Amino acid sequence: MVSQALRDLFSRDGDTFQISFLLKEIEDLGAHIVLADGQPVIRGDRSIISPDLLARLKEGRALIIEHLREQAAHSPERAEGIEQERSGIRKDMETGKLHVFGNPSSQWLMAQGWEWDKHRRRFMAPYPFDREDPHPSCMIGGGPKLPDDYPELMFEPQNVQAA
Repeated sequence: MVSQALRDLFSRDGDTFQISFLLKEIEDLGAHIVLADGQPVIRGDRSIISPDLLARLKEGRALIIEHLREQAAHSPERAEGIEQERSGIRKDMETGKLHVFGNPSSQWLMAQGWEWDKHRRRFMAPYPFDREDPHPSCMIGGGPKLPDDYPELMFEPQNVQAA
């Protein structure tokens, strides 16, 4: 017969294994989960996460938070990296197209001239600079180009709130 303490210990390790497996599955899809203000947030392409995987993430929400806090406690440099993650717009030097990285606010993107496309369910750069727009070489006359002094990276200003 196994004591209740041992049974709890083994079930706890099983939960940790399941949470690690879920987080690895999310990373394999090209996204990751971070803690933002103590809440788990999915960063990256969320549209490729299946509904059943989302349901499993919601079921294990408390364990995911605990797991991420433990990781941050054991690896302070990783925790600092999460805190300092920046968002913004990146210019692809080869194609001249603009890409969003991180998780910029919708207000900042709209101020940069981006518009929400309800069919694609994402923000799109002004035509013809979105990643799905045709390459300027496919347009008559080569199409418009970004100015030569357009920055390769444009970071969203970080919101620093005084306590």
